[in-house]
Amino acid sequence: MKKAGLFCITMIVMFSFVGCTTLSTAPQQITFAEKTDAAYLSEYFGIAEFTQDVDAKAFDAAMLKVVGEDVVDENDFNVIKVMIDATALTKLAATYTDAKASARLVKAGIEGVSGDDAKYLACALDANLLLPAAAKELIETGALDSDMATYLLMNIAQANGSARNYIGNTSDANILQKISEVFDGFSLYSDGNLDAIGARAVQDKASTGYNLKIDSEDAKFLPSLTIQYGHSDEVHLKQLVVLLASEGIDAKMQIEPKVSIYEYLLDWGPIPEPSPFYMVEKFSDDLYLVHAVEYDTKFEFATGEDLKKFDTIINTYAKKNEENQKEGSKVKLIQGAWWQPLYSASFNPDESSYKEIVDCVLAEAGYSIHPFSVKENSNALSTKLENLSGIPVQQKPLYVNNAFYRYITGEDFQ
Repeated sequence: MKKAGLFCITMIVMFSFVGCTTLSTAPQQITFAEKTDAAYLSEYFGIAEFTQDVDAKAFDAAMLKVVGEDVVDENDFNVIKVMIDATALTKLAATYTDAKASARLVKAGIEGVSGDDAKYLACALDANLLLPAAAKELIETGALDSDMATYLLMNIAQANGSARNYIGNTSDANILQKISEVFDGFSLYSDGNLDAIGARAVQDKASTGYNLKIDSEDAKFLPSLTIQYGHSDEVHLKQLVVLLASEGIDAKMQIEPKVSIYEYLLDWGPIPEPSPFYMVEKFSDDLYLVHAVEYDTKFEFATGEDLKKFDTIINTYAKKNEENQKEGSKVKLIQGAWWQPLYSASFNPDESSYKEIVDCVLAEAGYSIHPFSVKENSNALSTKLENLSGIPVQQKPLYVNNAFYRYITGEDFQ
């Protein structure tokens, strides 16, 4: 245990770094923040990576960006109380009796904390805002270094729902159950205004179709490690997740429902009866539009190398082609393999495997439509959408796999 002078406080109040302008530089024994946490805080909150020592002023500035309000008292800096206040658990912490708080801390193997600090810490442990090992390190070192500060900020952001929005990791023991639960909630939905605008664009031949998405379902993953994979089959996704595990790849995942809208050609046969997941709507005498429930799964990989492997895995196990569809072929594919699978990134992971197109996004009232376009046609499509809606179009570069690029350009069917 460090001497009281390093805390600038009495020994009883272990977390109240009162008046300290710089904290201890004691070496860190354990790394608590994930490798990508600092990059995430920079990407979504504009928080620059910390130096090794984090003082009250620096933590206050970062907390303001994460929480949107001032919850740090720089003159009486109690980092555990800050976490409780920032996650709206203050009244809950006050219900802890001394005995209850003490029992919780004993269970975690923590000693030397009492009074209100014990209540804050017990509540933080019960809320999983920090691990017992992290609490012990704060007590033993009195330090808030870059790793610890990053770890605490990410936990606060996640607890408040302002960080990643995802169902779990592909390696989770119950991930197949979680996928089933997500699909249980799927059904057709519509945003009347954006749907009408998209349909007009299809009618006027400015677009062949579009996806309608709900903005609140966005995964908010780290773009530099994320692939978006589109499909319509629940079993296909389950098999893909297990396939990734069999290839030694783990990733965070989120399933974002979408409604895919495209032209139904009458020579395909009689119009099917509508269901909660599929219907054909007559838009005009010469235009019938399919509305089909599909999904985009976002995978945030642990490394850039794993992300690059995804293309090879799909082409090997989840893509039809002339060769593997020949009679007598011994190639085995997972269920629901497509001739033109669709996956994309916001950057180019590999110039030999991905090509740039444009996502012409039109957003309104929590919904957005996403008509894709090759680069040379994107300005014309954007102008058309803006003229129809009066809403500015966001042109976002999108790097899609080669097979889908060949499909969208009409170059090849496989």
